[in-house]
Amino acid sequence: MLIRIVSLLALLLSPGTAISANADVTKQLSEALLCKGDPAEAVYALVEAGNNFKNGYAAYGFGEGASYRAIVILDSPLKVGDATATAVISETENSNLDFGAFTYAKFTGDYRKIVTLLKLQPEESGVEFSMGKFVSRQQPSNRCPPIVVLTPSDEAPDQFLLGCGWCNGG
Repeated sequence: MLIRIVSLLALLLSPGTAISANADVTKQLSEALLCKGDPAEAVYALVEAGNNFKNGYAAYGFGEGASYRAIVILDSPLKVGDATATAVISETENSNLDFGAFTYAKFTGDYRKIVTLLKLQPEESGVEFSMGKFVSRQQPSNRCPPIVVLTPSDEAPDQFLLGCGWCNGG
């Protein structure tokens, strides 16, 4: 009986268990970046749960109201295609001039491969509010659904922002 208990404890505390839990967090955040479910809530829920180093993340929220920002820092990188990111941010007010996502990550990798992988298209010129350089779909101006947004970095050619955006209040 003692051997069974020790074996069960070893299984529960093994690195494989942490990897599985980390995979759940990574999946939750990846889906948030791709506008699946409630993107902001995916990040806020991890902040509410608090840091969980065993599951591979630290989370913190700060600010109030329109200036609230939450960040989840990952022990193992999140991947979309070949690109990687180690943190996901959700904010109530955009902090990037040319990028309209409210839940996003800064990735390292070839943005062109991700544009192709996600079937993003260049944003139409002349739109009232620019979300970013590439978007998942073009919407009529009277609608405001979540869209996947990607904007390459001007400073670092191998970095880009990718996330889920929507009209503020929409």
